[in-house]
Amino acid sequence: MAFFENINLSVMETVFLGCAIIGGGLFLLRSIMMLVGLGGDDHSDGDAGDVSAVDDGSAVLALKLVTLHGLTAFLLMFGLVGFLILRNDAEANKWFVGGAATVAGLVTMIIIAKIFQSSRKLQSDGTIYPKDIVGVEGSVYLVIRPGCIGKVQLTARNALKVFDARAKDPATEIKTGERVKVVEAGDALVVERS
Repeated sequence: MAFFENINLSVMETVFLGCAIIGGGLFLLRSIMMLVGLGGDDHSDGDAGDVSAVDDGSAVLALKLVTLHGLTAFLLMFGLVGFLILRNDAEANKWFVGGAATVAGLVTMIIIAKIFQSSRKLQSDGTIYPKDIVGVEGSVYLVIRPGCIGKVQLTARNALKVFDARAKDPATEIKTGERVKVVEAGDALVVERS
């Protein structure tokens, strides 16, 4: 404990160091939780993008910046920059130190918001909606007998999928390998020869 006895911290240095430790600890904990799948659904991150009804761009930007990750990153950088400036120059103007620390924290919040915004663009739920496959052409995978359900394969959302299908004309048989076009979508696709 002799190390801590020789460190003389001013009140401002203690405040900045406390912000850095709290912000860094929470930021690290939150990041680890997201990596293991326990805390990745930050509603304040996701819901901010849904405020599209607000015409004031600055209000939307402010909402996107104020997230749990953004706040912890702000505290971390605010504390680190303020502490480091004071440790290197104890006579530094307190207003300058506070301003520099605040700017560093805000820049970090903006960077974190941009990272989260970019990562959301990479997400895809993979859900295929009926409107996505009406009009799509594919081929019969398992023969469609008259009045029965067979299977067709087609490309939907850049993936080859197999769906249950029946012929539009219930008296028609469509053999394996024949080209078909989806005309309706429901529990089973309704197809016709293309």
